[in-house]
Amino acid sequence: MEELEILKQKKQIILQGAPGTGKTYKTAAIAVGMCNPNFSDFTNHQKVMEEYERLRNEGQIAFCTFHQSMDYEDFIEGLKPEVKGDAVKYIVENGIFKTICELAHIKENADIATCIDKYLQTIKGYENKKTIPTLSGKSELYVWWTEGNDTISTRSVSLKSEKGDQYSPSPLNIVKVMMQALGEGVENNWRFYAQAFINAVKKEYNLENQVSDKSYVLIIDEINRGNVSKIFGEVITLLEADKRSGGGTHHISLKLPYSKEDFSVPSNLYIIGTMNTTDRSTGTIDYAVRRRFAFVTLESKADVIEDWCNAHFVPSEVKKAALALFAQINGLGKTDNRSFIAKHKASDFELEDLKVGHSYFMAKDMASLKLKMRYEVVPLIKKYIKDGILRSMSDDDKYFKRWQNAECYNPSITYYKSVARHGR
Repeated sequence: MEELEILKQKKQIILQGAPGTGKTYKTAAIAVGMCNPNFSDFTNHQKVMEEYERLRNEGQIAFCTFHQSMDYEDFIEGLKPEVKGDAVKYIVENGIFKTICELAHIKENADIATCIDKYLQTIKGYENKKTIPTLSGKSELYVWWTEGNDTISTRSVSLKSEKGDQYSPSPLNIVKVMMQALGEGVENNWRFYAQAFINAVKKEYNLENQVSDKSYVLIIDEINRGNVSKIFGEVITLLEADKRSGGGTHHISLKLPYSKEDFSVPSNLYIIGTMNTTDRSTGTIDYAVRRRFAFVTLESKADVIEDWCNAHFVPSEVKKAALALFAQINGLGKTDNRSFIAKHKASDFELEDLKVGHSYFMAKDMASLKLKMRYEVVPLIKKYIKDGILRSMSDDDKYFKRWQNAECYNPSITYYKSVARHGR
């Protein structure tokens, strides 16, 4: 697939097109191809979706839908309330994007939990303590571990105590530190000290610039329905291929506002968005976002209907009716100006953006085709007219009445009769 090659180079693409052009299924197929290079049976819809579900369950593929209430705190990270007894505490919780980035960063046999265990061995005993920077970088901590203890001893370098040098006023629970490192919890007593320790481990074993040997894919459905710039925030800078960790020629990272962690986007993470080109109720995607995505338009094609009908042994009369309706509504090709859409198109829209997708015409029998026309196609076109996407004309109702019975309006026109007779 050409889209797969584009994704490999650009790291993120947006599949745009009219409703029914197969954007959602296409994202699944591309994600499978990216995560499993050995998979080749893309003509088998069932096998593609089975492999998609397997990869999703294993964490290599994640899916989310943008909407108008989606924000940075849901997508990257944010403070979430946690009730403990009569008190309410606020903890930092990872969003879907940060979560999959952390998974993609974990190199096999070099994960953060293993590295914490290794690091503890290097600071075993007070005499082997290490000095690490705090999150602000303005001061330092001593860290050491006494074998057998379930806590890591920490103390500010500037602290002088009458209880002796080995006094630790802020011990870190090892299990909770590991949970915080994995994004599955937080060291709720000394969260910022715990993060300073985690950062020191990452730096010691160069985890920040390592990535997994696997590919990871995040699918964002209806990406234009959210405020993309607000949802990504400062992370939008890190999306460019050359700024990725684990392969970018100009790798950069930034400190996140809530967790104070250094964060980078790994080179083995790919983003696939979908966008409905006729949806004018949503926000626009600004130039800063557009520069970082490749846009691929999926066209509505009669070929797809014919191939699907042949593969599912659809009766000849049903296939002919579906193809004739497709031709009358959408036309056949970019230069066809005889179709309903072409004659009704508003001036500020591209013709391809308005066509009714081929999936609306895929029906196994005449009854199903009539239902699709009556309850999906006709209401969609009426909505386009109401919203000013298509212009209203005097004989519209005549078209709609015939379409609801899966028939073309004015079938005496030889053009559409020929389409029906020859199956295109």
